[in-house]
Amino acid sequence: MNGGKWTGVACDCPPGFTGDRCQLLTNVCQNGGLWDGLKCQCPSLYYGPLCENVVESIEIEPPPQTVTAQMELTVTVTSEPYSDKLQDRSSQEFKKFNDTFTEQMNTIYSGIPEYEGVNITGLRQGSVVVEHDIILKTKFTPEYKEIFKKATKEVKEKIENATRELISNNDTCTALLCFNSTATKVQNITAPSDPEEECRKKAGEEFAPYFTVEYKDQKPYCITPCMAGFKASWDCHYGKCQLQRSGPQCYCLITETHWYSGETCEWGIQKSLVYGLAGAGGAVVLLVIVVLLVFTLRSRREVKRQKATVSQLYQWQEDDGGSVPGTLRNIGFDICEEREDYIHLDAIYSNFQPSLNHIDPTKKVQIQRPQVVMTAL
Repeated sequence: MNGGKWTGVACDCPPGFTGDRCQLLTNVCQNGGLWDGLKCQCPSLYYGPLCENVVESIEIEPPPQTVTAQMELTVTVTSEPYSDKLQDRSSQEFKKFNDTFTEQMNTIYSGIPEYEGVNITGLRQGSVVVEHDIILKTKFTPEYKEIFKKATKEVKEKIENATRELISNNDTCTALLCFNSTATKVQNITAPSDPEEECRKKAGEEFAPYFTVEYKDQKPYCITPCMAGFKASWDCHYGKCQLQRSGPQCYCLITETHWYSGETCEWGIQKSLVYGLAGAGGAVVLLVIVVLLVFTLRSRREVKRQKATVSQLYQWQEDDGGSVPGTLRNIGFDICEEREDYIHLDAIYSNFQPSLNHIDPTKKVQIQRPQVVMTAL
């Protein structure tokens, strides 16, 4: 099967097939897909018969109704003495200090809507060094990051102002607690899980730049520009958007009546118009060729006619006893037909012996130049 050949012992299968009769496909899946004997099982980022296409969206965890952030702070309480019993969370000393500290923090942060409470994480000696977390909470919305950013800024401002103002005066504290104004520290801010971070992580390093989070009905979606129905979606007009390793691209359609082109396949060219223009152009070229051919034939015919006329003139000239036009005639040495009254000089000069003794070889002799006789055509 599938182009295999029997060798007498077993089937010799072509590339891409295996089995005792070459009936099974080998793994032809792309992008890490695995062949299960019937189809390609694709990784989460790919789909298609051969796992050749990148998905347009990735499922991410739905966010909770409320989100929480924590701020790690350290303050130094100067109005309370340190005791080792503060290390025991079940002791009365710790419970009393915890209640007093919580009440003081609630008063300081009372104007912040996102403030949820305080949690003491550690107590150390040095007066009483209090390591604690400030809990912030808000409803999940697409703007929750900005809300937490504003809240953390307010927390920092309020605790710094409070520790500068609530200080002991002559070892006397008029508030619940007094603080060392120079020992306040805001150390870390722990934000809740971020849908954008989850989206980039699931997309992987190679495709992360092309995925983004967009909200619809307060729900985050991890999408590419090829996902339809979102603000970030590409409009490929008469084409299809596909994500490649180089980024999203629009692949334009070719129909029975049109060709489409352009970055987003926005330009359409009607095939019949192109064929018509091509036919018209071909007709013009053919007409030009015919005109040139006719002109060439007429020119050749005229040349032949002129040559025939010239040849006839030559013939007439020869028949009339004249010289052929375009030939030379030596007027001084024409040989005429002999007449009866001519004297034959052969007898007179038969014994003539020329003497060249008196000839000056340096003397120039002038000979009349032959005349060229031309006849008009």
